[in-house]
Formats: sequence, C-alpha cells, structure tokens
Amino acid sequence: MKRENTIEVPLGKIKVGGKNPIWVEAMGREHPAQVERSIQEIKRVVEEGGEIFRLAIPDEDALLGLSQIKNQIDIPLVADVHFNLDLGIKAAQLGIDAVRINPGTAGNKKKLEELIKIIQDKNLALRLGANTGSLPPHHQKENRVEALFHSLEELISILEKNNFKNIILSAKSTDVEETIAIYDKLSQTFPYPLHVGLTEAGEGEEGIVKTSIALGIILREGIGNNIRVSLTAPDPALETRVAWNILKALKLRARGLEIISCPTCARRKGDVVALTRNLKQKVREKKIEVIGKVAIMGCEVNGPGEAKEADWGIAFAPRGKALLFSRGEIIKMIGQEEAEEELLQMLIKEMEEKKP
Repeated sequence: MKRENTIEVPLGKIKVGGKNPIWVEAMGREHPAQVERSIQEIKRVVEEGGEIFRLAIPDEDALLGLSQIKNQIDIPLVADVHFNLDLGIKAAQLGIDAVRINPGTAGNKKKLEELIKIIQDKNLALRLGANTGSLPPHHQKENRVEALFHSLEELISILEKNNFKNIILSAKSTDVEETIAIYDKLSQTFPYPLHVGLTEAGEGEEGIVKTSIALGIILREGIGNNIRVSLTAPDPALETRVAWNILKALKLRARGLEIISCPTCARRKGDVVALTRNLKQKVREKKIEVIGKVAIMGCEVNGPGEAKEADWGIAFAPRGKALLFSRGEIIKMIGQEEAEEELLQMLIKEMEEKKP
C-alpha cells in the first residue's frame, strides 16, 4: 500500500511521518496529579502495544504530576492543553515530548509564539488538533470541513512565519464522512504528518464500528502517520487493542496473534465461541508474544481448507474430536478437550524458538 510522503517530526525517541511506522497513540483517563494511577494506566497501554501517550493538563497540579510521570515512562508523552497556553509552556519547559493545542481554544498569539520558541529550542513537537466540537467562533458558520481546515491553516501560518516545522496535524469530527474529507484535504495541502482519529466515537460496538470505517478508509488511501481510537471506555488499553486490530486488518503493521474463527452454524461440531474466547484470554494472561494466525473452525467445511493459510488451527470433527493442523498440513486428530492446550503449547514452542 502506497503511503503519502510527509516530513519527519521528532517525538521523543521516535519520529512521526516519512517512512516511519504508523504509531499507535492512546489518551489517559486519570488526572496526572494521581501519579501512580496514571503510571499504571500508561503501563497497561504499553502492554497492549501503545507507543505514544497523551495526558490532559487542565491545571498546575497536573504539571506537578507530569514531571514525575515523565521520569518513569519510556514512551513519548504529549501534553494536551486548552485555553491556558501557560500550561503548555511549562509542560515544554519540563521536557514533555510534545504539546497539543486546539485552534478553538489556543488563546492569544503572544503566548503561542512564546510556546513555539521553547518547543523549537528543545526540538520538541507541536500538535495542532482541530475539533468540530470546539471550532474558533469566526469559523463556526462555515461548512465544518472547511472550518476545520481554515482553523488549522491560520495557526500553521503563524508557525511557518516563525520558521517552525515540527508540526503534527489532526482534524477530527464525530462524523465519518467529514473525518475522511478533512484528512484527504490536509494530506493534499500540507507536508506535515497527520495524527488520525474520529472524535467522540461513542461506547462499545458503535464507537468501534464508526472508528474502524473512518480510519480504515483514510489509512487505505495512504494517509496517516499515527492513530488514536477515541472510545467511551474506562481504560485506554481497549483503544490500543482496537487500533492495532485496524492496522493488522489492513496489513499495515503486525503485532501479536491474529485469531480467525468461523461464525458457527448448525454444522458446528464443537464450541467455537468458548475456545476462541478462552484462547484469547490465555494468550494475554501468559503474555504469549507470537506473530502469526490461529484458525478455529467449527466443522470440516471451513477448516482446514478455508484456513489453510493459518499458521496453526483447529477444526472440530464429529464424536468429540478435533483436527489439529498447521500451515495447511494436518498434524493429528485429538479430543476436543485437548484443543486449547495443544494450541497453547504450539504457540509457546514457537515463541521459545524465536527468542534471540
């Protein structure tokens, strides 16, 4: 898949844009003043593959916590600042990797130029994140895609006049079509890397479906350099898992195991749902880190034939039996009660063999 070419922007120990991977970002729920809870939240995200973490900085207490968090966390951190650019200035002085500001809540030009100077001196990044929920007043009567674009264009003009180029852009709507349209327009206009997401997507299935459609189409067009899934959920680890599943489905990046399973029907010879759920849980509990595909099929119709590309698989058979196969080759017939353990042992063996 061809990727849109952008400039590279340093973000802590990584770079965003250019030929770098599409990084996965999550945002914290905890107030940074709750230092230990914030650190544990970030660690859960990192375990799920999170590579960038954003923290809301609403007050001075958050800044005090931020400095302690920064000393204990290895991935790039982004300070999310609204209304009070002094908080962004102080976050930059503390050495945060990036500051995110919103054109609709950015404050006065003098403070912005002060922030730019500090970020430039420290070679940090500035993310300009426009949002349909907080557009500048003078753009609120425009078409929302145009309003997002023009609000970013105004800030970019100020940054470029100050010869500042460490810019990451984002422009988010709650609407799928608007989100696709604005990222297409940004990618055609500016050379800066794009942080892609659908804002306020919602809770559960609805939020996951809306986000997956929007991000899937945008990424499929070669647009986007890091992504964040924005769900109403108590733990950002879920956002991280969904983000990785989107990248994996598009074959843009691979992390961990892909488990494919049939939807089941009257032909099923075993409990596909239970085995699939249990295997996912055990893989997470045992921290089995293997890149590959496992197929769990309910009968001989779907497996191993339709799952012959799988690295490992089970196809349920009559009389409480199951067929164990690998890469299209049948290994042996086993009892269904052995299926989970057999698959786990194959995965563990693969992981051990791949260890350096």
